[in-house]
Amino acid sequence: MNSRERILATLNHEQPDRIPFDLGGSYVTGITKNAYIRLAEALGIEAEPVTLCDVVQQLVEPCEEILQQLEVDTRGIVPNIVRKHPILDIRDGQQQFRDEWGVLWRRPSGALYFDVAESPFSEHISKQAIVDFDWPDAASPSLFDGLEQKAHLHYEQGYAIMLENICAGIFEMSCRVRGTEQFMMDLVMNPDIACELLGKFVEIKLQYYQAAAERLGGYIQLIREVDDMAGQQSMLISPEMYRQFIKPQHKQLFEAQKKLFPQPFYTFFHSDGAISDIIGDFIETGVDILNPVQLTAKGMDAQTLKHQFGKHLTFWGGGVNTQHILPHGTPQQVRQNVQERIAQLAPNGGFVFATVHNIQDDVPAENILAMIEAFQEMRQY
Repeated sequence: MNSRERILATLNHEQPDRIPFDLGGSYVTGITKNAYIRLAEALGIEAEPVTLCDVVQQLVEPCEEILQQLEVDTRGIVPNIVRKHPILDIRDGQQQFRDEWGVLWRRPSGALYFDVAESPFSEHISKQAIVDFDWPDAASPSLFDGLEQKAHLHYEQGYAIMLENICAGIFEMSCRVRGTEQFMMDLVMNPDIACELLGKFVEIKLQYYQAAAERLGGYIQLIREVDDMAGQQSMLISPEMYRQFIKPQHKQLFEAQKKLFPQPFYTFFHSDGAISDIIGDFIETGVDILNPVQLTAKGMDAQTLKHQFGKHLTFWGGGVNTQHILPHGTPQQVRQNVQERIAQLAPNGGFVFATVHNIQDDVPAENILAMIEAFQEMRQY
């Protein structure tokens, strides 16, 4: 099998020749700059110059030499959004930039990541203010400049191709432009405003899907969709509130993807944390792939998830504990964790090996190598 055939087989819950591997295919399966540089040095590959695909998270676009050496099955395509190449400003010793959504991002001196510093709708808001806001053009040809040639090349090479979205999920984006605290209160006290914001992001995403399908539909198999609905111990909103406000919008988005893009096409959905109470709801909305499979969160046991949902979902991630073991464990502990996760999630297909979210800056190269070695040893079915 080539890489795309391998991915498609496992997404169809068939057992491919070997377990597929994703590193750097999206904003949630990547590696940060300094960890990447250390990995490249350990592999004997020249890392410089480093190309960032996401300045906010300091995520790298891995070079082709590393991807081929590690036999990675995916290739990511990122639209030309602001966080891919922002114009940085320095204020009081801090880097900052404002994105196309009016959100100000700031990175304190010595910090790795950018955080939200200002939200455009943090004060008084009205439906008319939402309508009148200068929203970005989600169908702009400039978003896709250079992407068709890149996608064509990766397709001809036999890789599975994932397209990044124009923005985060509808819930997350509403929190960003309104402020998380304010939007949470809106859901309870001002649901008309909350629904207006959610609906606006659905509208924008549908425009993006349409434009992406017209330009790249023949090449890509996945678009990364996302909405982090939970923390480590519990959901951020109740399951009932998810079902009332968010679930119908997710269903509309995922059904649109399936209609707009030629088959085979699969809905990839990233949602962190303790989401076990609504995984069944995700399936009902049309989700095919669940990422990152945060097995350290409450209620997220690997064997239970595989038993309950393995016939309906492909688990894309969960390959190693990135909170504790990958950054702080020994290489042997990393190997053992990888072996356990593969044994639990890989049988009968429906599993793409990736870390639980991005490889962070504090992960030593020897632990990344231990992860890769353990995976390669168990990769064959």
